[in-house]
Amino acid sequence: FIAVENTDSYCVLISSKAVYFLKSGDYVDREAIFLEVKYDHLYHCLISKDHGKVYVQLTKKAVSTSSGVAMPGPSQQRPMVHVKSEVLAIKLSQEINYAKSLYYEQQLMLRLSENQEELEVDS
Repeated sequence: FIAVENTDSYCVLISSKAVYFLKSGDYVDREAIFLEVKYDHLYHCLISKDHGKVYVQLTKKAVSTSSGVAMPGPSQQRPMVHVKSEVLAIKLSQEINYAKSLYYEQQLMLRLSENQEELEVDS
């Protein structure tokens, strides 16, 4: 768990592995999740404006690239969620991008193996 943000109609839960958008309600379970994006699949989070409305856009990575370099996916891979204010959109975007960077930093961390006294790289 990293952060949670409530809006009028939904809640955003930012964890160490993914971001979840949940429908508001008295009882929250897996069925309440209307959008889940794992950081492995997230390219970046941006703020988008369209006809006076503000959105948080979660750009997913392309499925495959010939060079192996992560690139933004096609337009259907860019889910957008309406946000009531630009201030909240900025805050959400920053928190999601920060959590994503923490996730990748953790993936690159060298760990000491239990049986050995040398460092091993996580794969």
